[in-house]
Amino acid sequence: MIPKTEIERRLSSLKEALREKALDGALITSPLNLYYFTGAFALGHLLVTEREVRFLVFRPFSRVLSESPLPAEPLRSLKKLPGILKNAGIKVLGLEYAGLTHDRFLLYRKILSEFDLQDISGAISHIRTIKSPYEAECLREAGRRLAEALFEGLPKIKPGMTELEAMGLIEYELRKRGHPGFVRSFRGNEFPTGLLISGPEGVTPGYMIAGEGGLGVPGFSSGASLKKLHSGEPILCDFSGFYAGYYVDQSRMSSLGGVSPEIRDLFEMAEILMDSAERALKPGIPAEEVFFSVLKEAERLGVEKYFMANGEEGVNFVGHGVGLCIDEEPALAPGMKTELLPGMALALEPKLHVPGIGVIGLEDTFFLKEDSLERVTSYPRKWQVFY
Repeated sequence: MIPKTEIERRLSSLKEALREKALDGALITSPLNLYYFTGAFALGHLLVTEREVRFLVFRPFSRVLSESPLPAEPLRSLKKLPGILKNAGIKVLGLEYAGLTHDRFLLYRKILSEFDLQDISGAISHIRTIKSPYEAECLREAGRRLAEALFEGLPKIKPGMTELEAMGLIEYELRKRGHPGFVRSFRGNEFPTGLLISGPEGVTPGYMIAGEGGLGVPGFSSGASLKKLHSGEPILCDFSGFYAGYYVDQSRMSSLGGVSPEIRDLFEMAEILMDSAERALKPGIPAEEVFFSVLKEAERLGVEKYFMANGEEGVNFVGHGVGLCIDEEPALAPGMKTELLPGMALALEPKLHVPGIGVIGLEDTFFLKEDSLERVTSYPRKWQVFY
């Protein structure tokens, strides 16, 4: 259960946002934000005003009572919402537009036609970017569990296995440690626990805006495939760790047997790029500055044509926020002026997409502090060789 003091802190931040935006209240509807503000996943509504908080639950009511530190009350019909809002003195109401499908938004606009509806998606997203000590510990535990899974799973990978078979070994270890087997995406993309891609086929672009693609399988054009693993090929393992709803993101390189000097040199450059990203990541700067700092280093090394795939198939980012979703704000990308702040949790993932060789790179999740970075993904960064 999320501690009551943690829930109270989050609600206090939301009330402050309501005051700043001159809103009379907020109506939280998305299950993930309901979890964030109440400690329970539910179909329902959370009404927050300066004076009151009401958790109105459609289902599962009995479970919510045992999981949330907030009192809850049943609400079986949306038709009752206008009366509840009127009694709360609400005229201007905040809704999460980003968490609503268009038809759902039209429904709320019809039911709540007498209220002035305003979008509070950005305010809630900003609240979630700043992690509390409780959330930081959840991220650390997710990192520890991911490291344990890799220590157990990676040595079992053998030549002749398919990428999917090898990935399954790691997924099994993650599941043993409480991973639900899927990853939440802020943008609604579909993710398994991670991906394992190998060799030249690894540079195959996927449909998602991500640090790498992979062949995937028919009907899911990204990630691990039925391609068999071969000795001497680079294997990229990009997996999520999970604990209490929170995700961390990490990528590591390995191979079955040794690799060529060219691949070793590329990995050394990837390490340099990661060091550059870490030096650039600090409070008080716009998010885009991290991207441009790493790109400049890639240009100095002469590998800019491989950096984040580049060209028409490239992706213009070098990192992203993490938390209840694997890809939260802010993106470390051109045009992102969001100021980096202490308390943010961010993944850095500089990667090189080299035709004829594969994807070479690293990724780690960090907790940004006033004067330092804390890396919460702890599996060793060195190239792992298995036989």
